Amino acid sequence: MARIIVSFSGGKDSQATLIYAINRWGADKVEAVFCDTGWEHPLTNNFVKEVCDKLGVKLTTLVKKRCGEDLTFEKLCLETHCFPVPSRRACTKTLKIEPMVDWILEQDDNLIILQGIRAKESESRAKMASECMYFAEYFNDKIKGQYRKRAVKKWCETHDASLLRPIFGWTSQEVIDYILTNGMRPNPLYERGCSRVGCFPCIMSRQREIQLVARDNEMRERLINLEKKVNEPNRSRGALNYAGFFVKGFIPERFCRTIKGGYPTVQEVLDYVTRDDCQLDMFEPEEGYSCMSLYRGLCE
Repeated sequence: MARIIVSFSGGKDSQATLIYAINRWGADKVEAVFCDTGWEHPLTNNFVKEVCDKLGVKLTTLVKKRCGEDLTFEKLCLETHCFPVPSRRACTKTLKIEPMVDWILEQDDNLIILQGIRAKESESRAKMASECMYFAEYFNDKIKGQYRKRAVKKWCETHDASLLRPIFGWTSQEVIDYILTNGMRPNPLYERGCSRVGCFPCIMSRQREIQLVARDNEMRERLINLEKKVNEPNRSRGALNYAGFFVKGFIPERFCRTIKGGYPTVQEVLDYVTRDDCQLDMFEPEEGYSCMSLYRGLCE
């Protein structure tokens, strides 16, 4: 029998998927895989371990390695002197997809990989398949630049990695009900108002989630300091470009006074979301600030 692997991020969808897998195959047949970017909220790190302990499943934590050292979100940003943006999500690609691919290629078993992706989250996800081959994109000649493409195709000659999305047709309420019915609670960050609990904060967080950062001194200082460190080389070279954690338009331009062009600094965003008169998430994209990757299950 193929090994049952669940991409577990600590989010409600992947938690429900993990419970589903255990109910179907048994805890002794299921393994949870968590990709650690070094930028998760401490509550999420603890939650992932607690859930796996309570359910009695093996937890495998993956960390991207570079030159024998762990590559974290912070190190990635410092290396590139910038932050990921929605159109170039190096965080997902480098810190989640690549270590997952590396790990799969080390396995000498056929795998059934489960992801917590739901069709009702967006139109783009509704077009995804509920079942397919995990490496299907590697056999689409129109898609270029896949990570370790030759090694993946070689591995697929003798192994199989099937992808299942068992909660694909579920609603968000059905996910929560399923978790509660099975005697568990979702990640405590949801109870604090978060809509996503992958990296914290994620570059695609909502303003309401950044409001939570503003109220947490440790999280607040971590974010402010990282933005300063990322921009130190630019300042030393006299460069005019400023690398901001938040994209242009994240808050109204009139509140962006440090950088020309409406690009906000972390401090300006934190100041805005804590104003008494702020109107949060009025200009949120139609599908939200969520990841559109095929491998989104690694995040949520």
